[in-house]
Amino acid sequence: MSTATPVPLTEQQQQALDAVPALPRLIDPRTNAAYVLVPESEYESVREALEDDRRHRVIRRVGLRNAVGRMAEDP
Repeated sequence: MSTATPVPLTEQQQQALDAVPALPRLIDPRTNAAYVLVPESEYESVREALEDDRRHRVIRRVGLRNAVGRMAEDP
């Protein structure tokens, strides 16, 4: 879980959150970066899946690099 300190919603933000049927999208006006506000439990599930995918990609990359290295070696 995140070690960041949670920021409580204002009453206006809570009302806006309650009024949106889907996951709310937020825009940082300083950078125009878009964010999607998801419940923490869903975030943790997605984060774990992404980390697993990232690990598998690294393992495949290392395996391919090793295979190419072996192919380049003289028999």
